[in-house]
Amino acid sequence: MEQLNTLESTLLNNLTEKYPSLKSHIPYLKVKDREITKVGMTVNFEYTNAEDELTFEDINALFSGGENIEVKGLKEGLSYVIDVTDGQILYIEFTTYGENWNGKFGDYKIITE
Repeated sequence: MEQLNTLESTLLNNLTEKYPSLKSHIPYLKVKDREITKVGMTVNFEYTNAEDELTFEDINALFSGGENIEVKGLKEGLSYVIDVTDGQILYIEFTTYGENWNGKFGDYKIITE
């Protein structure tokens, strides 16, 4: 398992602005794996040592803050969605707008509309 990278942490913190009860979950999240496809990537999460510490509310949502993530080498950048099922943060899915992508963020910039 890996630590969250800066972009993943930033996007999860944006999620907690809408769902404040999920803020306590972030310290317990680790990256289970990053599955790269030609046009995107899914970052799957796993909770560590959270059984007694967290409460899981009845939240079921696909969250996106509407930002576009500019990445060097991609004309249109990336969109994303965060899946929360039964109160657990399951994954972030990044998707290009039809361009092939190697899954590397490098220098990125989050553009809010």
